[in-house]
Amino acid sequence: MKLNQYAKQIGISYRTAWRWFKTGEIQGYQKPSGTIIITEVKNDQKEIKIAKIVIYTRVSSAENKANLDSQAERLELYCVAKGYQIYKTIKEVG
Repeated sequence: MKLNQYAKQIGISYRTAWRWFKTGEIQGYQKPSGTIIITEVKNDQKEIKIAKIVIYTRVSSAENKANLDSQAERLELYCVAKGYQIYKTIKEVG
């Protein structure tokens, strides 16, 4: 499988997959043309590399406190749409 296909399959950027190949975290070889072929595909690799996301929202005064919840909700929906795992949501009034 080509490196770009591998990256898409496990949900990482091509650059990250390239770094993993260069450091030996994933096994493969490079053809004379420059194409990198991944030979060992591990299904558990995606679960190991996923980072947890912390959402931080802040408003500058107490009179804007109503906006705080809508800010947090908007960011949570964005994270869910991108497939991120939300670890915690922090709300602050400045």
